[in-house]
Amino acid sequence: MVILFPLVVQAQQKPARRTIPAFTPRSTSPGSATVSGNSVLVDTTRRSATGDSLQVARPDTANANGNLQTTVNYSAKDSTLFDATGQIVELFGDAKVDYGDIHLTAAYIKLNWTTNEVFAQGRYDSTARKTIGLPVFQDNSGRYDTQEIRYNFKTRKGFIKGVITAQGEGNVRGKTVKKDAEDNLYIRNAIYTTCNLTTPHFHINASKIKMVHNKQLISGPFNLVINDIPTPLALPFGFFPIPKKSEIGTSGLIFPQYGEEPNGRGFYLRDGGYYFAINQYVNASVRGQIYSNGSWGLGLSSEYLKRYRFGGNFGLTFARNRTTSLVDTVSKPRNDFSIVWSHSPRPRGNSQFSANVNVSSNSYNQLNTSMNSSRYVSNAANSGVNYSRKFGQYVTSSANLNVSQNFGRYNPETNTRESGQTNISSGINLGVTQIAPFAMKGGSGRWYESFRLGMDFNSQITINNTKRVVDTTNLGFPLVTTLEIRGDSTQRKRDSLAAVASQQYFTYSNLIPFNVANLSTILGNAQIASRYSIPISLPNFKIARYLNFTPGISLSGDVYTKSLNYIYQVDRKAVKVDTVNGISATYFLSFSASMNTRAYGTFFMRMGRLEAIRHTIAPSISFSYTPDLSSAFVTTLSQFRDPYDTTRALRVSRYRGLGGTAGSSGFSGRSAAISFSIVNQIEMKVRSRSDSAKSEFEKVSLFDNISLAGSYNPYAPRFKMSPLNLSANTQILKKVSFNFSAVFDPYAYSGADSTATGVAWLPDQSQYYQRGPYAQIWRLNKVNKYALTEGQGLAHLQNLNFYLSTQFAPKGSQKPKANPNPTTQTPGEAAELRHINKNPEDYVDFNIPWSINLSYTFSLTKFTPNESQIIQTLQVTGDLSLTPKWKISLQTGYDVAARAPSLTTITVHRDLHCWDMNFSYTPFSGNRFRSNFYSFDLRVRSTILQDLKISRRRGGSLGGYGY
Repeated sequence: MVILFPLVVQAQQKPARRTIPAFTPRSTSPGSATVSGNSVLVDTTRRSATGDSLQVARPDTANANGNLQTTVNYSAKDSTLFDATGQIVELFGDAKVDYGDIHLTAAYIKLNWTTNEVFAQGRYDSTARKTIGLPVFQDNSGRYDTQEIRYNFKTRKGFIKGVITAQGEGNVRGKTVKKDAEDNLYIRNAIYTTCNLTTPHFHINASKIKMVHNKQLISGPFNLVINDIPTPLALPFGFFPIPKKSEIGTSGLIFPQYGEEPNGRGFYLRDGGYYFAINQYVNASVRGQIYSNGSWGLGLSSEYLKRYRFGGNFGLTFARNRTTSLVDTVSKPRNDFSIVWSHSPRPRGNSQFSANVNVSSNSYNQLNTSMNSSRYVSNAANSGVNYSRKFGQYVTSSANLNVSQNFGRYNPETNTRESGQTNISSGINLGVTQIAPFAMKGGSGRWYESFRLGMDFNSQITINNTKRVVDTTNLGFPLVTTLEIRGDSTQRKRDSLAAVASQQYFTYSNLIPFNVANLSTILGNAQIASRYSIPISLPNFKIARYLNFTPGISLSGDVYTKSLNYIYQVDRKAVKVDTVNGISATYFLSFSASMNTRAYGTFFMRMGRLEAIRHTIAPSISFSYTPDLSSAFVTTLSQFRDPYDTTRALRVSRYRGLGGTAGSSGFSGRSAAISFSIVNQIEMKVRSRSDSAKSEFEKVSLFDNISLAGSYNPYAPRFKMSPLNLSANTQILKKVSFNFSAVFDPYAYSGADSTATGVAWLPDQSQYYQRGPYAQIWRLNKVNKYALTEGQGLAHLQNLNFYLSTQFAPKGSQKPKANPNPTTQTPGEAAELRHINKNPEDYVDFNIPWSINLSYTFSLTKFTPNESQIIQTLQVTGDLSLTPKWKISLQTGYDVAARAPSLTTITVHRDLHCWDMNFSYTPFSGNRFRSNFYSFDLRVRSTILQDLKISRRRGGSLGGYGY
């Protein structure tokens, strides 16, 4: 009894299982059988070279209803049983049956030719203590992992127990399943999940599910189960689309998101609508939003892709926003819109079209985007559409449309951005690349064969919401006008910077709202600028073997649609300016010559690994001269003298302020320029650390570029020398990027002579710029004397900028994400991968253990030698994987001038296998008018079940202004 008792206990603990009925094999040899009609002829002596096969003769049309329609191939590893009387074939051990597009594998398969049925099930392995060889059924509708299956070849109907089948991104599991002839499945006691674990983290539990072939899942009453714990989240029915491999998706409803916003619009239902899977090239979706305080919106978006040709996306959104309560009759609702279009061509043929459009109203980013700090603080947007075409070998043409927006500054009274500036320009270009007319058929090296000739013409129309103002700089006479006179730009910069430092609202009074009411004024201020140029390259040659000398001639000019007429009014002793419409042109003939060379010097050190330092210098000098041909488009005012040459009467261009060369305020007819630049490169030559290196020495760059540039105009009435530009950039230890630039003014400033700048805003007394009070401020004047001769040093620093940045991360972290198996990549996966590589900041890569990005920016602007503005910022971004499933990221900075942290965001990411959790907190926002906030999101990764999520957002602000 003691010996038998453990054996009895062990036998009782074995799980219950189905057993295969015992049989006496009549033939254990593989063979083949031919079935014709309802009879079976078995031949056990024949063996197939490719395995066992059951040849089914194709019946005639008169007997088609009783026969199978194709060949059934079968095989078994252990044994095969043929029952000719009952027309039954039984297969044991790794059994396989192939019938047309149907493939079935199992430990045991039974074929019944009388009923045209197949039955399959697994086998219990007492050694492994589990059932092995479970049936796997596969046809055009998909793959089904089952516990037991009965299928009719003729009716194509089946009955399945314990099915698991993948459908799109998810999988369906059920206890009992019926399959009809249209490959639809009717599942009882089913679950649907996108988690691929044996015991899923979550699933949708339904009493019955109908799976429409390759279209969708239709569920009866269901509820959400998380970690085998039922939740009260339930719905009476559900629709789950099944994406097709050959399409981007499946048409269907998009369920809206719900929640509450802290920016005054109240509770919401948004981003709900319908998705249209038009075909494998184009999709579209229509989404809407509604808020409890009366705000609403509607949007259309679409993506398109033509492989090897082009791809892009388009989005159009309109929103009617009210940021106060529904019963508030004081605040007016605002209309916000956004147009986004991106088109990327693949270079092909002689033409190319590209577009990158991002146009929106001033407050769109503030109210109609997600809680994204970069979008919220974005203050500018640029858009462009370009088309180019090449005709033959030499002629090129292009057309463009560009829109640039500055959304203005935040106004705490209206809780929106105001004083936004919009510039819209459109133009065409036609050019002929330089050709050698004396060497069209191939030259023999004669000097005149280097003669080259080209042509370029471009025209641009520009409209903006800037008022027309009169530039009186160096005008030389009093003006009679009803237009505003351009004020002092230096004082305007002072006021703007003072407002920013005091976190107050500053408006630029020279702007008008860009709306329909001001459309006639905006169009009336439109400017059309056209310019032509015919460059002529003369043969270049060397001087003293090392100097490259290149002469040139160019004929250029501008085409205007307007001109100015100056009328002297004796009674007012001033000049009235009228605008005259009409096409006219200017022309300038210029001569140029340039000379450059390159020299090398090596200083051998031989100190440790350092072998030598190499210095490369590339100086260049150029000269250009334009004779005075302006007599045809200038007006002489004999009543006034030239302010810089009192012996001559004053001459004024008829295109002053209209753009182009002749429209410049400093235009004087004859001009010349001597330009110079010096570019330096410094490298180290060091010995390799390893003896197995490819070369004995390595080059290490100390400075990639150190350059100094400037110009001198001998015919300028004053300030003949231009400011000097100094710049440098390098990589320090291959880790730190360093960029430096500075501008120096070589002229002196007068300490005794000063000029009033106009009224100025007082930040400590003026609550807002428009209200005052104001004060008069004086500024120092620049004089036409060099600073060196006046004892003020070599030059005055005007502007200085330098930027340092570095990144610390494991190797390979910056490589673009690649699909592991491109051949099986679906269009949806390809689109998602492109979006990840284009917007890496929107995704979390848990494969990168850590990364840190540091940057430091310093900017010094000097208005005068005793007035300056300093901007210093330190930016830090980084992330750290605490575990393979936990990651924390940080974005912060410090504004040295404001002595306060900049926008700071701390985000915690959690990978929950089939779920993603994110918690984001902003302790500092960088502005007292922006609210701090936190957000919590827990959502399913699958795009099919993206509406299964929990979101919570909360913000706070001063004065009630929030995100």
